[in-house]
Amino acid sequence: MRVVVLGSYVQAHCLAVPALPVKGASIQAPSYWQEHGGKGLNLAVGMHRLGLSVCLLLAVGEDAAGRSVCEFLQTEGISTQHVVRLGAHSGFGIGLISVDEGNLIAVFSGANHLLNTSHLTALTEEIALAQVVCGQFEIQPSVVLAAFQLAKRYRVKTLLNPSPWQKPSAELLELTDILILNEVEARLMFELATPTPLTQQDWCTLNWSAYWSGELLIITLAERGAILFRQGQAPLYEPAWQILQADPTGAGDAFTAGWVYTLGQQTSDPQALGFANACGALLAQQVGVLAALPSLSSVEAFIRQNHSPLLR
Repeated sequence: MRVVVLGSYVQAHCLAVPALPVKGASIQAPSYWQEHGGKGLNLAVGMHRLGLSVCLLLAVGEDAAGRSVCEFLQTEGISTQHVVRLGAHSGFGIGLISVDEGNLIAVFSGANHLLNTSHLTALTEEIALAQVVCGQFEIQPSVVLAAFQLAKRYRVKTLLNPSPWQKPSAELLELTDILILNEVEARLMFELATPTPLTQQDWCTLNWSAYWSGELLIITLAERGAILFRQGQAPLYEPAWQILQADPTGAGDAFTAGWVYTLGQQTSDPQALGFANACGALLAQQVGVLAALPSLSSVEAFIRQNHSPLLR
């Protein structure tokens, strides 16, 4: 299956900390790592490792990080034909990773926000031949909107993960077939200002079609699994795989890559959610993102080894 990913690149610098610092305090970080990152890059690499044919639109700077990620993509086997160099600096991110308290991440967009609709001209034929176009918000929403307009011209399915969160425009939502949100994004999207976390049952009663009329909505609930809403059908809940979590960063990207893979398979919705959950679980068991994005064989082996409902 052919997929166009509207990508983004961030040179990620991560510190693992026992707890997140409070205002005015500094803490010691026991470990540090650096890797290529960015939601769009993660999605493309995740889909490629699952065996999909990926066309990646990516903006990088005229710097060492931009050169390095191009070398990485070539080694990985992903074409750099649509990698464009824009400005002096590639995207740059710093993350504080705490397993018990969550993560703090700050990102400088760099070249990502220099990508504009004119860069889609060279992508028109790729979009016409694709089965899915995937968008996210580490690039300007105007680029995603223009790409989705092209996709609709050629009757190509569109998938949006509006992260980092900003509410998609009504025009963009009208062009979106599949919407994937995490729990925080879903609360903002559907204006759920409740003081306490929503339960699985609460989410299943969500009147999502009052806000959006697309084909399919998926809300990921981290260690609680995921819920799928399809027009005209009852909500479908699929529990998460039970794992020992090391670092949840990027698990949502692995989930989305897994879901896109299932679109090209003869797979039921429960099987598809289980597969996508497995992709996220495999990544969350390891520290870091890019190296941990799973291959198809590793996902299939994980599912075989954990097939018992008692382990779910």
